[in-house]
Amino acid sequence: MFNEIQAYKQIGYTIRKCARVTGIDRKTVRKYWNMNAEEYLKYLAASRERTKILDPYRGEIISELETYPDITSAIIYDHLCERHEAFTPSYRSVRLYVMTLREELGIPTEAKVRQYTEVSEQPPGFQAQVDMGQKVMTDPFGSKIKIYIFAMVMSMSRKKFVYFQDHPFSASEFVEAHDLAFKYYGGRTQEIVYDQDRVMTVSENAGDLILTETFESYKKYAGFSVRLCRGFDPESKGKIESVVKYVKNNFLSCRICHGISALNSEGLAWLDRTANAKVHETTRMVPDRLFAEEIKHLTPVPTLSKPIEPKLAIIRKTNVVHYRQNRYEVPKGTYFPGRQARIEADGQNGMVCFYDKETGELLATHRLAQGVGKLIRFPKNMRRFQETKYDELKDTVLKRMDGLTLAEDYIDALIKAYPRYARDQLRIMNSCVEQYGRDELENALNYCTERDLISANDFRDALEFFRADEPKITPKQISLPEKYQMVKPKVRSVESYVHSAGGGGAV
Repeated sequence: MFNEIQAYKQIGYTIRKCARVTGIDRKTVRKYWNMNAEEYLKYLAASRERTKILDPYRGEIISELETYPDITSAIIYDHLCERHEAFTPSYRSVRLYVMTLREELGIPTEAKVRQYTEVSEQPPGFQAQVDMGQKVMTDPFGSKIKIYIFAMVMSMSRKKFVYFQDHPFSASEFVEAHDLAFKYYGGRTQEIVYDQDRVMTVSENAGDLILTETFESYKKYAGFSVRLCRGFDPESKGKIESVVKYVKNNFLSCRICHGISALNSEGLAWLDRTANAKVHETTRMVPDRLFAEEIKHLTPVPTLSKPIEPKLAIIRKTNVVHYRQNRYEVPKGTYFPGRQARIEADGQNGMVCFYDKETGELLATHRLAQGVGKLIRFPKNMRRFQETKYDELKDTVLKRMDGLTLAEDYIDALIKAYPRYARDQLRIMNSCVEQYGRDELENALNYCTERDLISANDFRDALEFFRADEPKITPKQISLPEKYQMVKPKVRSVESYVHSAGGGGAV
């Protein structure tokens, strides 16, 4: 380094230009600029003999440099603070010591150019920003594991929060992460800035945001407003993008994952020790100290009472649903690949109901079984109804009664009144609409509805009654032609028939 600086000096470079070309700090360039070779050798000898405050940690630092050549001085400093409770050297001392070791060991750092865009500062308590990220880590056995990151930052104070999972965030887990963040901060801001993500957004919809049902419900529950950004827009969400990079490149970098619970505990300690305790580069303030003022402007959020998630189960090919190690029968024909049943159990009354997950249709109701390994079937007198789809029959009856005002209400009332015999009731109704005209059907509907006669048998009797009450048509008399009117039939006595039959005795 000394020889390089002297070479640039000889060809007429200034200290500023030399520092820019070599990538060495100007203060360091200035220190060696006016030295001659003899002075440098004396300085070098004195430096080697002088004991440094970080020498006791030299082995640890060299081990990390050799294992992770791209590790930063900030990460090394944080690891030393984490491992040694009584660690007192400053970050500047660690940075200079690491820089010297890199020169000595020949492990240079990779130069990286980072781009930033200034954004306007927000008033305290007004805005927070949220984003998610991923990082591949190594577990104690050397296997790779992908970690999913949820991060939130207060726009004014820059106080950060992080939460980790070993699987992608679902909509409900995304909401739970917000709840944990609001507990950590002690409240919420008025507005939260987000990137577009499928766990919270269905469509941007030209500004009229369409959010997922779960996130929309939570947004209304917590009371904050949403500002949605275009993807990779640093001008509108640069703070949180920097936080995610900071978490990935500082806390998670060069760290072994000993499990999600341990990682989250270590993350909270890192937030208190480093992320929220160091002077922020932009604000030049410690986030924790600045947050002491911002917290006064946050809105309290009631603790999210985690809803009881519905119990779901796959409907098997044999048209049964497994629940608590027993098998419950559902109607034949219910199964199709991927169909799920929502289970609602009433322990107090000892009943369990199975509903279609998508439509909410009631599939079956059973008594809760005692024990395990049992097959709970429908009662014999219910299986015929359960296995028969009567929707088509109902549609047929209603189509033939199309236009009759009371028809649909009357049919629904029949099914409700006779759930076990709905098919039989509909068959009687179908027979009636085939045999009678529209006017007759309308009269019977009005008659049965007015008198609350909810029965297909009553409806049929009403139709028969109205038809029997109609005036009878007198049959037309047919007369014989005149030429046949003179013909008279011959009348014989009974005795002649008896005699011809061979009966000689008394009759």
